[in-house]
Amino acid sequence: MIEHFKQKKLFKILYWCIRVGMGLTFITSGIRKLPGVEFTALPAENPVGAYFNAMHETGFYWNFIGYFQILIGIFIFLNRFVVLSSILMMPVTINIFLVSIALQMKGTPIITSTMLLGNSFLLVWHFKNYKTLFKRGI
Repeated sequence: MIEHFKQKKLFKILYWCIRVGMGLTFITSGIRKLPGVEFTALPAENPVGAYFNAMHETGFYWNFIGYFQILIGIFIFLNRFVVLSSILMMPVTINIFLVSIALQMKGTPIITSTMLLGNSFLLVWHFKNYKTLFKRGI
């Protein structure tokens, strides 16, 4: 059934839009987590500002997330790694979605839920590449 939709021009366009959008989003967000780059200008009195300031203060971990996002963002553009990047994006996307809800960011849960749906679309699109993971062992 999935293969049927993959033949439709509209779904092919949607696939490429999601792939490019997710890649650019991950690269841009990752760059903002590199050393010396401030992610947000919100004050620490604001819960969102306090969260991102605390994450920034972790140093290595914050930078690791940034480098990881950049790597995944680049991988999504390379056909050889698109399946892997779609899988690796999911835990990051879920975390971003949950943080936006937990911190009650106005409007952001709409954007992050769209990211989650886009990532789910990519996973479904490439399902045949990893469906053996869900089969029973020998």
